[in-house]
Amino acid sequence: MINKKQINTEQAMYAIENGEFDKEITASKSKVIVAMTQNWCPQWKDLKSWVYDIETDEDIDIYELEYNKVDYFDAFMNFKENQWKNHQVPYLRFYKEGALIKETNYIGEQQFIEIINL
Repeated sequence: MINKKQINTEQAMYAIENGEFDKEITASKSKVIVAMTQNWCPQWKDLKSWVYDIETDEDIDIYELEYNKVDYFDAFMNFKENQWKNHQVPYLRFYKEGALIKETNYIGEQQFIEIINL
């Protein structure tokens, strides 16, 4: 089952200050995806239209942050682009047992399923 979660201000600020999301997020389940995007992004809209309908026996959390809708937009975008060197949206980080295993931008459903099955 895919579970939708939201990244709050405190969690985003932790990432900016520490260079990574807290284990509270990355290890909340054995597999976690953090999706950072902006609400206008057509690739995000497409991905979001199918991602929560994927059938899986695993319990996977997807943490979303549409950072253009928050008051710390500039700080988060600068962090993402300068620290993580990712200028595209959406930006997905896949974690397994708390460790980062894959980073991608927009991907299709088949590729997404392959990654969550790693």
